[in-house]
Amino acid sequence: MRYPAFWQRRGLRSLLLWPVSLLTCRLAARRRKRARKGIGVVAINCPVIIIGNITVGGTGKTPVLIALAEALTQRGRKVGIISRGYGAKIGVEPRDVAESDSPKTVGDEPWLIHQRLGLPVVVHPDRVCAAEQLRARYPEVDVILSDDGLQHHRLARTIEIVVIDGTRRLGNQFCLPAGPLREPAKSLASMDFVLVSGEPFEHRTVSKQWPVQFELLEVRDLYDQQSYSFAAFQAKFQQVRGQGAEVSALAGVGNPERFFDALRTHGLKLRTYALADHQPVPSALLNLLGRLTQPLLMTEKDAVKWLNHKPVWHQHPGQVFAVIGRIQLTDELIASVLALLAQRAQTT
Repeated sequence: MRYPAFWQRRGLRSLLLWPVSLLTCRLAARRRKRARKGIGVVAINCPVIIIGNITVGGTGKTPVLIALAEALTQRGRKVGIISRGYGAKIGVEPRDVAESDSPKTVGDEPWLIHQRLGLPVVVHPDRVCAAEQLRARYPEVDVILSDDGLQHHRLARTIEIVVIDGTRRLGNQFCLPAGPLREPAKSLASMDFVLVSGEPFEHRTVSKQWPVQFELLEVRDLYDQQSYSFAAFQAKFQQVRGQGAEVSALAGVGNPERFFDALRTHGLKLRTYALADHQPVPSALLNLLGRLTQPLLMTEKDAVKWLNHKPVWHQHPGQVFAVIGRIQLTDELIASVLALLAQRAQTT
């Protein structure tokens, strides 16, 4: 779904929906309270780190998960990952992404995570089932990261990490449908780590809040998989098209403007095409893009869908590119996560 503009302010529309949002907040708070008491919660014989958000819309949780998985792996932990697999046709049994032949069967994000990391990824809407399957297939795994699932309280968790968009923050601080919150804002107080995506590192003002930054690394041609540094791509593009020439940019993620703004900070002039999160590219837009002469840049997540349904006009290099980026996590944050893992392992 798209993030409507009225979620950022308290106006007539949000106030009219406010009574319904109270019900959303109360139900969410009740579920969290029951989970704290252990009611209906299933524990897995392995530490579980939940990486999610309390708002609707993109906050950067999947890039955070990828960065954290890489950091923990580099420090000797055996990481496995579970995901819901949004939009995928999972069926009754959990799906091992390593055994899947396309993102259609497991979802774009799990496919991307596995391609980037090469780590075990198991997909199922019931995260308890996914975690149990992961442990059964990969007994060497000693920490499980859950891509989203903050409100899926049935799975016991060792650490909760919530990611907040540094621009949108909590919007008007109303719960759905009057605002973007999935649960009351006061639930942030119970989270172990609150990561604010897009804030400079020096802006850390609250002890449990950690700024994280998204960095563009390279541009990959989706025809021949040739990679260029961002500077090299810009130089090549400007040499062919000239200074100030326009680039097309496509994003079907929770917050497309974050991607577009990141490209603009590198001096690119954009013609943008924003889609809803997980939305396939409409056929009319595909036809339009095929008639354009400028290169098309897209997010890495959109590139997964593109490669699976490449249009007939994409027949040459230099037409369509994926922008590869990463979230920067500080050494202090990683050390704090590892310390809390060790501390809670001793108390269980």
